[in-house]
Amino acid sequence: MESIDVLGYVAGILVVISLLPQTIKSWKTKSTQDLSLWRYIIYVVGLIIWIIYAIKIDNGPVAVMNGLGLILAISILYLKLKYGIKDKYEGKNPNN
Repeated sequence: MESIDVLGYVAGILVVISLLPQTIKSWKTKSTQDLSLWRYIIYVVGLIIWIIYAIKIDNGPVAVMNGLGLILAISILYLKLKYGIKDKYEGKNPNN
């Protein structure tokens, strides 16, 4: 592993860690009423494109870290779809 790869992994770890608080909060509270569905749809598509790009240019750190980010982003998107619809029909947030 080259030293520049370490920088890539550190950056990726920070990005992945930044998703953890929201993921944990959404799982615990079972509420995603303040989250934008479109933000997470766009984010997931962007991460998929980053992973494809990283594979094409043979960049392990970018592929691995975006893959981890994708797992967390998909879990938030899943929770948004599951609980956001529930929140909408229970009148918690009519703007979802």
